[in-house]
Amino acid sequence: MSSMVESIEKEMKRRAYEAAMAILQSYQGQVHEAMEEFQGGIRGFYRANDESIPYWQGEAREAYEWVYADLKQIEARIEATADELIDEISREIARLRRMIEEL
Repeated sequence: MSSMVESIEKEMKRRAYEAAMAILQSYQGQVHEAMEEFQGGIRGFYRANDESIPYWQGEAREAYEWVYADLKQIEARIEATADELIDEISREIARLRRMIEEL
């Protein structure tokens, strides 16, 4: 009887781990999609930048250069954070896989 209870408990744990993995994989996919959308916006910004900014001069150009530098830093931080998040999700998925294997 106890082996049957243990078997049921293992199956419940396995299903819970698999459900958690599925949620994490979905979340990881959403992060990838968000970053693709973000990159599309960045590409649009750079295209507009290349087309318009060469003609700006004076204070407007100087002010824009400050904003542009800030945006570049923000872009780098967003990309680094997304990479870290995706890596952390991958590690957690791997940990859950190991836990399933140990069952």
